[in-house]
Amino acid sequence: MEENGIVPVVPPGSTARWDSGLLAPVTGINQALLELLCAPSPLRRTALTQLCCGLDPDARSRLARCPYVLLDAGFGAPELWPPSGRAPGAVREASASGGYFSSRQGIALVRRTLVFAWHLARANPFAARILFGMTTPCAPGVAASRLEDLEELAELCPSWVAPRWEAQPQVWRQLVHAARAGPVSQLRQAQLRGLQLLAAA
Repeated sequence: MEENGIVPVVPPGSTARWDSGLLAPVTGINQALLELLCAPSPLRRTALTQLCCGLDPDARSRLARCPYVLLDAGFGAPELWPPSGRAPGAVREASASGGYFSSRQGIALVRRTLVFAWHLARANPFAARILFGMTTPCAPGVAASRLEDLEELAELCPSWVAPRWEAQPQVWRQLVHAARAGPVSQLRQAQLRGLQLLAAA
């Protein structure tokens, strides 16, 4: 069974149900990301920030309830998450992005995202694949990472930590338009396209 037309986050073979315990932190992360993108700051104004800032609170809340995290922390790139678990391999060489997540609130959001992903990689890899787009080769490296290494990653915030699909503004335009328009069916279609993109990646 599906709820709100979205594929439930449960392993294959399990009874299908919508796990609100998993979705609540996802919504919280997405809400914090959208607030960060729209917060008054010296950050450069991008097409993405302009799109998100055009949403009223209700539409922003609808967008935040996506069944996946709208922040991309490189969980689709195995080279960043070696099986040794010693943090993402590129952390120490990566330069700080100085962009979306350079503020105290941004660092806290990245840290929160990484710890949640680390927990899921250990406890529920299937959910990590859906909610974070975490590929099978990445999951062992994420699960084996030390918390202090994740802290370091959040502080450095390399350029590959960014809003998901930052380079694909058409995806965000569809999500934002659907969240603003209101009909559940339209928002469902936009969200499902996001799930398809995560699966394809």
